[in-house]
Amino acid sequence: MLKKNLFRNLTYVGFAALSVLATLTQCAKKFEGEAFAPSNAQATVRTISANGGGALYCSISGGCPLIITGNDFYQGAKVYLGPYACENVVISADHKQINCDVGPGKSGVFDISVVNKDGKASVFDPSINPANLKFSYASFLYLGVQDSPGKVYGYAQNPETGALLAVVGSPFSIAANNQTYGTVISPNNKFLYAANVGSNTISVYSINAENGSLTAIGTPTATGFGGPNGLFFHPSGNYLYVSSFSSSNIGGYSVAADGTLTALPGSPFSTGTATVMNGVVVHPSGNYLYSASMGGTGGVVGFSIDSSTGALTLLAGSPFSNTNGGFNNTGDGITIHKNGLWLYMGLVNQKRVAAFNIDTNTGALTGIGTPVLNNSTTGYTDNGGSGANISPDGLFFYGTAFSTNAVHPKKVIAYTIDQTTGAIALSSEADAGGGPNDIRVDTNGLFAYTCNSSNTPSVSAYSRDPLTGALTPLVPRDVAIPTGNGGPGIMVIQK
Repeated sequence: MLKKNLFRNLTYVGFAALSVLATLTQCAKKFEGEAFAPSNAQATVRTISANGGGALYCSISGGCPLIITGNDFYQGAKVYLGPYACENVVISADHKQINCDVGPGKSGVFDISVVNKDGKASVFDPSINPANLKFSYASFLYLGVQDSPGKVYGYAQNPETGALLAVVGSPFSIAANNQTYGTVISPNNKFLYAANVGSNTISVYSINAENGSLTAIGTPTATGFGGPNGLFFHPSGNYLYVSSFSSSNIGGYSVAADGTLTALPGSPFSTGTATVMNGVVVHPSGNYLYSASMGGTGGVVGFSIDSSTGALTLLAGSPFSNTNGGFNNTGDGITIHKNGLWLYMGLVNQKRVAAFNIDTNTGALTGIGTPVLNNSTTGYTDNGGSGANISPDGLFFYGTAFSTNAVHPKKVIAYTIDQTTGAIALSSEADAGGGPNDIRVDTNGLFAYTCNSSNTPSVSAYSRDPLTGALTPLVPRDVAIPTGNGGPGIMVIQK
């Protein structure tokens, strides 16, 4: 009897084990079918379409819809555009189609691949040419012009050639808002802001990731002070700051998730000087804000930033000047090195660029060397050091030699940056269109652009040598801007 019971128990255990084994086998088959491609299968890509059937192209901000057809796309597969992953991947039940959203990336042209969860990368159907299925991430470039009504021009940058193509709907008119000057893009690359000097407002736009077109959000925000000019974001994206060309103030705004603006308590913040404020920049740490003073003897006005409220407090010793050589520090373009240790400012009508050390504990500035000439050509009568930008590798500073005199040469200047001291030295020059007012180097450091505000308003485009920093004009170099009353002010490019 004992043996029978033992056998019965063993039999039960045996059947239970077989049942578990069968269940595990079924799960394994189900898991393999859902997550892994069969061992003899490899994903095959046949067609790729983006933007509802448009070109294989998207802003570096991502967000464009992508559809891939082919065979053997299994659950758990990932889609890559070069090194950048597609988001929100959905795979059809028959394993023949993938829908996903292009994720954020970097400017360039990339191969597209599907990688099943077993690690096997896709191949292309032999009947198609893979060269026709490359994906382009491109940066959009925008600039305001001082027309009435104001306008914002938008361009898409070809990531391989650097050429500029007008985006759909450009230029974008700002009805009843005059003399658009400064522009800035939010850190997430989704919103553009334009400062309208003539009507004392800031316009807000959403950026279409598929084609770069702009859509106005609400009505322009009244600043409550005169001459909004330069714009700059806090690195958190939570605060936007704007300098005043006529009231010696800095405006501050909190930025909502939908891009709309609300004035910060205490805004506008007094600079403590009775002078014109031009460019504005925020320290990479988010702790300090600096603005270029154009009137009188000039200088750099500095503030500390309350990270929890965005409020500004004037720094002790502000405004700061590089007094070496006795030059006035009447400033315009202003920028900070990515290491947070050095600040550079173009000196309007001084034909020079001033460099400063930044005390990261206090925000105070001290001059580095004597302000450096911003051109090697003599004979300028009204030369401004307007533009100020640094290459992504931090090795070169770029400025502009501006003149409203039609017979004077216009230049963009490359300077080397001493990586120990921050001192700059003129390295090379290139001709620019009429009156280069601003300059921007693209996110890959391969191209640079100036916006030219007079003597035929235009954008000039250059290729850039990453080793020497030298700029070579593209052919054609200039893209004309058919503005009526005034040329472009400040340009911005997605990064």
